[in-house]
Amino acid sequence: MQDYIEESDISGVFVIKRPVFADSRGFFRETFRKNELDDRLGFSFDIVQANHSRSQKDTLRGLHIAPWHKLVTVLNGLVQQIVVDLREDSQTFGKHVSILLGEDNWSGVFIPKNCGNGFLVLTPSADYNYLTSENWVVGKEKYILYNDPDLNIPWQTNNPLVSEKDQSGKFLKDLFPAKVLNEGTKQ
Repeated sequence: MQDYIEESDISGVFVIKRPVFADSRGFFRETFRKNELDDRLGFSFDIVQANHSRSQKDTLRGLHIAPWHKLVTVLNGLVQQIVVDLREDSQTFGKHVSILLGEDNWSGVFIPKNCGNGFLVLTPSADYNYLTSENWVVGKEKYILYNDPDLNIPWQTNNPLVSEKDQSGKFLKDLFPAKVLNEGTKQ
């Protein structure tokens, strides 16, 4: 059996690369198979909420830290997907991965709870879809500044459009002072 799920450089962050079947009418693809993902995760990813956002070019959303798992895909357009390991017990705390998702790469990304999630729209617009293991609740997410110098993320724009909420995120060293001061961050 073909394995369509690859672990990234961050343990527990998986890239799902299902085949795309295209012809003159368009294409068809499976975004994921629950049984395959559950087998790789070692637990059941039970979906309780589905979210869809549409954003214009250079919109940067994130970095959001949520206490729930996410499975993200891009339905239209192209985004730079960033995942930052912010699990305090992780060997790769502070490390990030950057993955292009969308029309040039019809993959999905599984993001474990307590990892930072952010994306930048690279095309005129993009439709971003994500499935979560818990319902969104006000006050449960934390926010880290997308341009935190301790993370040193190479975003593919110089002029991002960032919401007021995301601009008011914290620095990594302020949210995790003991972790950053004791160990520093890993790029």
